[in-house]
Parts: sequence; C-alpha cells; structure tokens
Amino acid sequence: MKGNETDKSGVVWRKMPSGMDCYLMPMPDYGEKMAAIVVKAGSNFLVCDGDKGEKPQDFPHGTAHFIEHRLFRQRWGDAFAAFSKQGASANAFTDPLKTVYYFSCQENFFENLRLLLSFVQNPYFLEEETEQEKSIIDSEITMYDDDPDWVVYYQLLQAMYHNHPIRIPIAGDHKSIKKINHKVLQQAYDCLYTPDRFSLICGGDIPVGKVMEAAGMMKKGKTGSNPLFYREPEEIKESYVERKLGITRPIFQIGFKMSPVQKGALRQRIIMNILMDVLAGESSLFYQEAYNKKYLDEPMGNAYFSGEEYAFCAFSGTGERGKEVCELLIQHLEALRKDGVGDEDFRRIRKKQIGRFIRRSQSVSGMVLGQIEWAMEDTSAGEAFRFIKSVEKSQVNQLLQNDLLAEKMVLSVIR
Repeated sequence: MKGNETDKSGVVWRKMPSGMDCYLMPMPDYGEKMAAIVVKAGSNFLVCDGDKGEKPQDFPHGTAHFIEHRLFRQRWGDAFAAFSKQGASANAFTDPLKTVYYFSCQENFFENLRLLLSFVQNPYFLEEETEQEKSIIDSEITMYDDDPDWVVYYQLLQAMYHNHPIRIPIAGDHKSIKKINHKVLQQAYDCLYTPDRFSLICGGDIPVGKVMEAAGMMKKGKTGSNPLFYREPEEIKESYVERKLGITRPIFQIGFKMSPVQKGALRQRIIMNILMDVLAGESSLFYQEAYNKKYLDEPMGNAYFSGEEYAFCAFSGTGERGKEVCELLIQHLEALRKDGVGDEDFRRIRKKQIGRFIRRSQSVSGMVLGQIEWAMEDTSAGEAFRFIKSVEKSQVNQLLQNDLLAEKMVLSVIR
C-alpha cells in the first residue's frame, strides 16, 4: 500500500509522523480486541552498518531474543504484571525477521494500548537483572536442544547454508549468551528499535480515530541501521545430515535452498504455498504413491520461508524411509516440470488457500496474526487476499521450472 489508504477489506493503513506504520482492522461487535507492535528486527540482525563511516556493529547470537525477554522490565516495574492487572493477556516472540509484542483483552483496550506503545520505547536494561536473565535463557536453549523438531529444523538449515544467520538458532547458544550484557542490549536496541521499523496492528471493535490519537504518542527517532550479511554461496553445504537423540520413531525434513527474493516476496510465498500443496499435499500423486509404498502414513507438513538474502522450503515427515521419500519426491518434481500443474489441481488448491484466508478473517486474533506477517511486506490483508485470488497457473509453473532443484536438496534426519 502507498500513502494513507483503506483497502477493500476495511483495513485502514496510516504512516505516522514518527515513521511507524499503522494497520487497523475495525471489526464491530467482536468482543476480543488485540494489538501488536511488530519490530522489523529479528535474530538475523547480527551485523548492522555503522553511522557516518563508523565500523559495522556486531552483536552476539541471540541478542534480539534477549531484548524481547528484558524489554518487559521497566523502570517502574513489570509490564507483564501491568497488562494482567488491566485484564489483558500479553506475550512476545522473536523469529529471524522480527520481534513482536502483543496483547489481547475484552476491556481496557486503550489503557493496554498506551502501555504497549510506552514500554517498547523505554528500555531499562540493568546489569544485575541482565545477568540473572542468562540462566533463564540458558534453560530455554537446553529445552530446545532436546526438542527433536527444533533440532531437525536447524540441522537442515546448517546443512543448507554456509554463512547466513538463518542457520543460527533464534535464542543463540550457551556460549553466545554469555557475551551479552546490559550495554550490548542497549547498543542493539538503539540500532534496531527505531520507529521506521515499527508497525502497530490493532483489530476488534475499535474506533480508528482514537487509536490513531494513541499511536501519535510514538516518539520520532533516527532511522534504523541496515543489516549486513556475509556472502552466501548458491550451493548447499551438504546434502545429508543425521543425529541420534534416542527417539522412538525417526523424523526428517527435506529442504530446498532457493534464490533470495528481491521483489514480490508475499506473492512468491502465496505461489509457493500452492506449489507445495500440489506437489506433496494429501491429494497429490506423490503422497498416494508414498502411502501405497508405506514410505509415509500421513501427509508431510510443508512451509516456505524467505527474508533478506535467503529463501527455502521444507517438507517434514516421520518414518524410517526418509531417503526413499527424497527420491520419490524428486521423481514427482521432474514429472510435474515436464507436464506442468494441471488446471483442476491448480483451481482446487487455490480455492483451498482462499478458504483458509476467509476462515482466518472470522476471528480478531486470526486477522491480527495474519497482518503481522503481511506488514513485513508493507501489505494489508485486503491486498494479500487479492494476491491469492489473482495467482495464475503460469506463475506456479514458472516457479516450478526455476527452483526446487535436486542439487540444492538437503535431507535432515533425527533418530
């Protein structure tokens, strides 16, 4: 979206004087109200360019996640407790591209909104409390290290990528968090938490004018620093990785390293969702054959991820036949490239995507969580829906011809 607009789905978009984007979704007669601040700075943001010719700033792995933990601690007390006292349920999360702080409530929406806007602008990183937080995050990292689904995913990325920080777990590791102190947190916050990186997203029975008035309290600051990345080779690092964790039944992920998306990332994500469903969904020829051969007893999960300087898709499954599943998947990929996606399959899967969007739009939380993702592409819910409806079969076939190549496939197995 450009300028100050309202899209066909009723989403109101405004660029505030501070530089913050606002996406407001008035949903009359809904009891739930929800708001989120999206900070376009996640765990990938480890090196930022310096100001006025200064050297780039490097941050330890896990810094963005550490800030998420500590930002709720304010000079006046605990923001979590303040939200709870005002009848709201609050939380936060960090992923490679963003950090998100959000709350939902039935009452006291504007009191909670003002609290949300206030605490994200006012860090209070104390030395003693930062040191105490390390033990909490250290325990969290240990929990992730024992989670087979987590391990198989990062094992996949570490085989796929040579240098890109997407290969590094969001929380960092036991060594990296020891390097983080209150000064590092403040430096990273000053570098990354600037209003031009913020998006405010609100949904529910909310008056737009009053929300805009509250959003005006966001202070104008300097422009955020740009992330820097080491050069990433096109080829994968290794094609097969395996680790033993002593689980009852092996799990695996099959990934394809893809070319980074320069423009139209949202559109490519929509096209990829259709393509992955056509290729390996529950009604695909691939799954029917894999099931009949007893390679799989349920459809594989699939997901597509992209960001600055990276893109990949992954299929997740369970069982002893991961290598055979890889070989069969490649066979069906080649057949699909040769014959192209069929009209009936394309229409059915696109209709399925449209149905998912419509179901999501029936709840406040569904719309807000969806808009969190669309805001990363400076796009509203209405535009995203228009993209889904306008996808053409030729676009799916074009992507099929150019990506998901056998030489860029990785198999990650946990036993």
